[in-house]
Formats: sequence, C-alpha cells, structure tokens
Amino acid sequence: MIRCPGFVQQRYVLVFLGFIGFIFNYCLRVNINLIITSMVKENSIELNSTDTQDNYSDLFDWDSKDRNDIISAFFYGYIVLQVPGGRMAELIGGKRVQAIAMGLTAALTLLIPTAANLGGKGKNDYPYYLVALRVFMGICEGATFPGITSMMARWAPLSERARMTTFIMAGSQAGTLVGFFLSGLMIDAFGWENTFYIEGGCCFVWLAFWILLVYDTPEQHPFISKQELDHIKAGLPSTDKVSPPVPWMSIVMSPPFWAILVANFSNNWGFHLLMTELPQYLSEVFKDEFSDSSTIGLWTSLPYLGMWISSLVFASICDVIIKKKWVTTATARKIFNTLSQSGPATCLLIITFSVSVENTMLTLTLGLFILCVTLQGGLYSGWMVNSQDIAPNFAGTIYGITNGIGNIPGFVAPKIAGILVNEDPTDPTRWKGVWITTASISFVCSIFYIIFGAGNTQPWNNIDATNTDSQGDGRQSKAKQDEEGNNQTVVV
Repeated sequence: MIRCPGFVQQRYVLVFLGFIGFIFNYCLRVNINLIITSMVKENSIELNSTDTQDNYSDLFDWDSKDRNDIISAFFYGYIVLQVPGGRMAELIGGKRVQAIAMGLTAALTLLIPTAANLGGKGKNDYPYYLVALRVFMGICEGATFPGITSMMARWAPLSERARMTTFIMAGSQAGTLVGFFLSGLMIDAFGWENTFYIEGGCCFVWLAFWILLVYDTPEQHPFISKQELDHIKAGLPSTDKVSPPVPWMSIVMSPPFWAILVANFSNNWGFHLLMTELPQYLSEVFKDEFSDSSTIGLWTSLPYLGMWISSLVFASICDVIIKKKWVTTATARKIFNTLSQSGPATCLLIITFSVSVENTMLTLTLGLFILCVTLQGGLYSGWMVNSQDIAPNFAGTIYGITNGIGNIPGFVAPKIAGILVNEDPTDPTRWKGVWITTASISFVCSIFYIIFGAGNTQPWNNIDATNTDSQGDGRQSKAKQDEEGNNQTVVV
C-alpha cells in the first residue's frame, strides 16, 4: 500500500486526483469530436489530396448524419445512471463508483478503433458498433458527477466546500481543452487509432493512483492525521456512516430540491446550446472572419478557458465570505447562481439587440460570448454544490435526479435552435429567437432559485435520527443543532 507523507492533507490528495479524473472524464467523451475529422474520407480529400489510394481506403465513408449519431450517442446513455449512480455512491462508496465508471470508460475507449472497423467503411455501411459503444460510454460516465458529489458531502468542510468541489469538477473544462489540443497533436504524430489507445491507457494510470490513495470517507483513511480528521468532522453537517433509506416523498416535496433542479435545467440549456451552436453562429454570421476551422476552434475554446479560471476564483471568494460569515451559506449560493445564470442571459440580450445584418459588431460579440461563458463558472459555487448543503446523506441521489432531468436540454436546446435558424443561419436576426429564449429561461430560473434555494441541512436528511438517538449515538441532537444553526442563515 502506498502511503503519502504525513504532512500531506489527504482531502487535497482526493481533490487533486479527482481533478485529474475529471480531465479524463471529459477528454474521453469529447475527443472523438475532433478525432472523427481524421477518420472520414472527405476530410482526407480536403486536407491531404496527395494521399495514396491505400491510405484513402483506410478511412470511413460516413456522412454528417452518421458522424452526428456517433458524437451524440454518448448523451443518450448519459442519463441512465444519474440517479442509480448517486445512490450507489451513498451505499457502497463514491471511490468504487468512480473507479468502476472510469475504468469501464477507459476500456471502451481502447475498443473504439475496433468498433469503428467492425461497422464497415463503405458508403452504405452504418457505424452500429461504434454508436452502441458510445452509448455505453455515456452510461458509465453518467455515474461520475453524482458519485463525486456524494464523496464531497463526506470530505469537504463547509468553509472549503465550494473550492474543493469546484476544483474537481472544473476538470471538465480542462478536459475539454486538453482533449482537443492534445488529440490534435497526437493524431499528427501517431495517427487517430493510437490517439484513442494512448488516452485510454493513460486513464488506467490515473485509476491505479485513485484506487491506492483515495478512500470513501475521512474515517476510513488509515493515514489521515487526527488534526485533519477533526477539522473535517467539525465542518460537516450530520452525515450518517451508513446511508439511510431515501425519503423520496420528502425530497419531491422540498422547495430547495426543486430550486437545484430548475437551476440545473437552466444551466444545461445555456451551456449545451453555446457549446453546440457557437461554432455555427460564428462561421455563418461572420463568414469572412471565420473561414477556417483553426480560427473557429481558437475563439470557441477561449470562453471555456475563461470559465475554468473564473470557477476557481468564484469558489475561493465563496468559501471566504462563508467562512468569515459575511453572508449566509444560502445567500452565497444564490449570489453565485445568479451570477452564473442572469449574467450570461444579460450578455445574450446585448448581443441580440446589438448585432444586425448592417452591423455585425464582431469585437463586441466575441467579448460578450467570452464573458457569457466565463460567468457560468459561478455555477460550481451555486446550485452544483448545494445538494451537499441541504442533504449530505443523499447528495449523490439528489444530484443524480437533478442532473438526469437537467441534461434534457442537451438534446432539446440545439434542436430548437436548428428549427429557428434553419432557413438562413447567416442572418443574425434569425438567431435572436435562440438567444432570447435562452436568456428568458435563465432569468426565470434564476429568480426561482433566489426564492426557493436554501443553505441549511433539511430535516429529512436525518429522517431516521429519532430511532438511532435512542441507541445513544447522539445524531438527533447533532441534526437539530445543524438545523437550528443553519435556519438562522437561510434568509437572503
């Protein structure tokens, strides 16, 4: 067994390895978006007209529909294990859930070249095996966000909760950047097949460290110092060692739960819409300025670099103002949630009423899009960490429910955008409906969260406390103290 030096804070080991794990999480899910351009014949014709017929025959004759099916298949599976994954993490531990989910995802990544070849390379061949494999990858990764949320409810003290959770989950943005940039370099150096092998293989290296160095709870960690253990326990609300039965009806009837669900839905609407439509918007409305893919790639990646940086800055500010008691936990969550939703909505409205056929205002548009996505970094300190506040015993389950429903816009928003702009995507007035719809949803959901969001542990988190208290474990008293103390800090 590997042992970290005694001075190492074990919760930071978890955070660092969690961050690396989420880099792989997103890298393995999005790398095919770029790699697929080197797998198809038409790309070979355009970029490598001197290729021999033998090299050309090694590529696939997939049309745009086939490629979209391959890329989007991931999200059909992604919804499946959101709720079961969160509940499994509460019952058997988030460490195991993360290890199994990412281990299977890495293994499936290694099988992508084989699955692609099994489907055939002709014009009439459909990539059934690859589409199915991508669905299974989505199913596996569906458990990861709820799983890590459950772990953070047991490892992250309130004064560090936003920073720890944000640093891990911000690996998503880092993974997107790494997945695109490094995949491009590796394709040129080693070929598209080896790119999958290298990235999938590297994930197994991370998995070994995760299994050896990470534990489900601080109490289970054999090398954690007493000082660190006491610090973590002092900053946590009442969390049972064994997760009690889920109080489904209490959850469904809880306004703070609905506040998280609505905020999740709104965030995913804007996030997925911009991720899928921004490249098309820039390439269609600003044809002269964005005539090559490298320029589009640069300007569509910069907003997510901004989001990565802002998420870490916002999380640090959030934890400081909570620790110093400048604002309540509930107020802090609402401030950053409002920033992550109403801020981008305002940017989109400015674009809507500034850009026209006569005046496209490129500089203003690019600046507002970067600011729009950058402000979304506040979500990690807002609704995303909030399930740990209101119900640490069921944080994984709540995140799974809200994220399962919240990912529906990932399919719906781009389809609606396509309908609205289909007649003439080069006309910026056609895009007004897209941006106004998104901004309206963001404003309404932001207000809903302000009204119904909470920062205190809900009574149903300790629904079995009455029975256990009679056995002398004192959890009922702890739950009441948490509730009474936090109830004083709910009002904005």
